[in-house]
Amino acid sequence: MRRLQNNKYFFSVEGETEELYFKHLKNLILAEEGRIANPVFVIQKDSPAKVAKKIPMILSCTITAVFDVEDADADHRKCFENTLKEMSEAEKLGKAIKFDLGYSNIDFELWIILHKKDMFGNVGSKAQYLKNINQIFGTKFEALREYKTERNFSQILSTITLDDVKAAIARAEKITKQRMSEGNPIRTCGYEWFDKNPALSVHCVIKKILSECGVWE
Repeated sequence: MRRLQNNKYFFSVEGETEELYFKHLKNLILAEEGRIANPVFVIQKDSPAKVAKKIPMILSCTITAVFDVEDADADHRKCFENTLKEMSEAEKLGKAIKFDLGYSNIDFELWIILHKKDMFGNVGSKAQYLKNINQIFGTKFEALREYKTERNFSQILSTITLDDVKAAIARAEKITKQRMSEGNPIRTCGYEWFDKNPALSVHCVIKKILSECGVWE
C-alpha cells in the first residue's frame, strides 16, 4: 500500500457550518482511491489575528480566512473591511504567515446552494437563501438558525458529493466571470472582493485543495 503525503491547510472560520463543511470535504477527498495526497485541515473558529498569534514562529503557512460580507448594511461592510485590515496587519507579526481571502457575499449559504444549482440573482438579505435551500434539499427549515444546527446541517452535507463540489466550483467561477464583466473588484488592504452579490472566492482554495490532492480532474 502506497504511503501518501499529508497536505496541511489552515483556516480561520466564523462558525460551525464552515467547520463542518471542511470536515466533510476532507472525508470526500479521503474516500477517493486515486488521490495523491491526504488533506489535513487545521480549522479554528476565531478571528484571523487570533489564529495567526497561535501559529508557531517557525511555521511558514497560508491561512484562508473564510467569512461573510453579510449585506449592504454600513455596519456589516465596516466589519468586513476591518477583518481584511486585521488580516493584513496579522501578516506583519514577524511570522511567515500569509492570508488568503475566502469570502462569500452575502454569506456561506451561497456556496452551499451552488453545489446543486446556479445562483446569479441578487438577494436583499441572507434569509432569502433559505427558500433555495429548502427547495434544493427537500427540507422545511423555518429559519437559518434551524438549518445551521449541527444535526440539520450534517444532513445537508450528507447529500453533497465530490462531483457536487466540482460543480459548485464551476458555478462560482461563472459568477466571478459575470462580476468581472461588470467592472473591477474592490481592493481593500491588498484583498480583492466584489460588493455586489452574489460573489465569492471561497471556491478558489477548495479548487486548490482538490488539485493538490489529485482529485480535481
